[in-house]
Amino acid sequence: TSYIVVSEEEINVHVVVSKNNPLATKKNIKIDDLLSQSFILTEKGMSYRRLFDEEMAKYKIEILPILEMSNPKSICNLVKEDLGISFLPDFVTNKAVEEGSIVRLHVKGLDIKIWKQLLYHRDKWVNSQMKALIQHLSNIHIQNR
Repeated sequence: TSYIVVSEEEINVHVVVSKNNPLATKKNIKIDDLLSQSFILTEKGMSYRRLFDEEMAKYKIEILPILEMSNPKSICNLVKEDLGISFLPDFVTNKAVEEGSIVRLHVKGLDIKIWKQLLYHRDKWVNSQMKALIQHLSNIHIQNR
């Protein structure tokens, strides 16, 4: 109730692999199929990484990544180079998927969604520059639908 939500959208999050990874052409992928892979993930505790870790914990699995970093675009680039696999939101991977350089895996039992939101605090002052930015970002959101 303290925030005004300008826009929001539910986003899928997938395990992604290089087009050259053997899992890229496999159907009916199970969580166990991922365990032999090298993961490159965002830092522990970050939003979708936390959700991924919690989901894995349900299966009594802990993924120990070979690399952790905060920049999901950099992770996507490393996945494209077939240096590991990752768990990233679709808005990060859309371009690479369209190019055919990475593949989203549909893993049985792993269906995580997140919310992309643009919001601001109801009781805080919003200057003209912030209003312009909010308007611009909400227009982009509408165009991308």
